[in-house]
Amino acid sequence: MKKTAIAMLLVAAPLAAQDFEVGVFLGQQSYKDVTIAGNEAKPASKTVAGMRFGYSVVDLGPALFQLTAGYQPKFKTDVEVNGANSGNTFTHEHLSVGAMFNFKAYVAVGAGVEYRFEKLGGEAPGDPTVSTTYGRPWARANVGFAFPTPLVKPFMGLEVAVPLVSKSLSDSEYLASTLGDGKDALKTHAPKLQIGLYAGLRF
Repeated sequence: MKKTAIAMLLVAAPLAAQDFEVGVFLGQQSYKDVTIAGNEAKPASKTVAGMRFGYSVVDLGPALFQLTAGYQPKFKTDVEVNGANSGNTFTHEHLSVGAMFNFKAYVAVGAGVEYRFEKLGGEAPGDPTVSTTYGRPWARANVGFAFPTPLVKPFMGLEVAVPLVSKSLSDSEYLASTLGDGKDALKTHAPKLQIGLYAGLRF
């Protein structure tokens, strides 16, 4: 009985070694600025948190090919004009699906892309809230350490993510959007960079 149990564990261990990943991101998110008539407007950088789940579908030898799904809840930040608080706020949240290569080494390295379904919002005192959705691809890369513990493998490191698409408007287009539904203007302020700590477990 004991030998059977040990044999089952030895067979199951390679399958469970790093098939699944649960991770948490905590870091700084910065946003695009727009200059209209000499005035620079942009949401202030914000510390955000998100979670991600991954499943390795193919073992390529030196790397695992992983499918991912993520979620970042809504965060709110002040909109600054020429460095001063304008009284308006900008909100952002997203869901994501993607693919990642995780390389097998003591120094954990990963690189991949994900498609984020972003929800952007703008709030101004006395005005109705404006919101829109923005779907676009992002590139992700992380580097850190994977701790070689049995079965469950904790990891932590630095992650950087940047969008592969961004929106720009001319002065007249931006002003027309703010006087209209405001949706295109919101997209010009969408996040342009995330950098921070990514940590979790692989099992």
